[in-house]
Amino acid sequence: MAAHYLHRARRALSRKEYPVVPAHLGRLDYEGAELVVGVTSRSELLSRLRPAAKEPWTVAWIERSLRAGDALWDVGANIGAYSLIAASLGRVAADVVAVEPGYASYAALCDNIALNGLEQRVVPLPVLLGDHSGLVTLGGGEAGSAEHGLGGGGLQTLAYRLDDLIATHRLPAPTLLKIDVDGAEAAVLAGAAETLARPELRSVLVEIERSGGDAVTTTLARHGLELVERVDERDGERLRNVWYGVFERSSANL
Repeated sequence: MAAHYLHRARRALSRKEYPVVPAHLGRLDYEGAELVVGVTSRSELLSRLRPAAKEPWTVAWIERSLRAGDALWDVGANIGAYSLIAASLGRVAADVVAVEPGYASYAALCDNIALNGLEQRVVPLPVLLGDHSGLVTLGGGEAGSAEHGLGGGGLQTLAYRLDDLIATHRLPAPTLLKIDVDGAEAAVLAGAAETLARPELRSVLVEIERSGGDAVTTTLARHGLELVERVDERDGERLRNVWYGVFERSSANL
């Protein structure tokens, strides 16, 4: 890994590109691969360096579910920790599509893909997924932050229905779908009816606001994806305001 940074630094200096590398590099706590991310914000330092400790169930889902030829969509990828973990699994040749609308987090996501030499494995997309396609106003925030507010002050951001995004740009439809969008999960699913009905979509992992869980589970069940695992606590303590659900398509629904 040190040789990779030295090569990158020499190349950047020859092209007069600055900065050569981020001011600080942090190693993710994932034991399956040596993965680093640039750390430029408090949110990254306090939260994003520990994806395995923060969501061990998400790491376990990625490791057991990802197969050769898969397309894993990471919706709400933030700075890309889980996308990097999925792309680092050398035993499988799979594509990762990382969707992140927040401009600072998207920039960090792209940097982190390049830092780990995963440009051929991860496709970063700076769009917001929801129940309609068009322009929306999205609040900002530092890299690694969450809960970007819609409306009010902010930047004009391109929004897509997932079905429209796949069809318009001929992107690979997901075989695995991870959604972490801080309360907007029902809107994402509302724009993904065709995608959810595809038989190749085997499993969906969703962070679900407790107040809106029924809409999410009902929508997924309607498309043949049944709840098989529910996570309500971490290290014996109840998760605040959210729970995580793993939904899978049974052979009867294929």
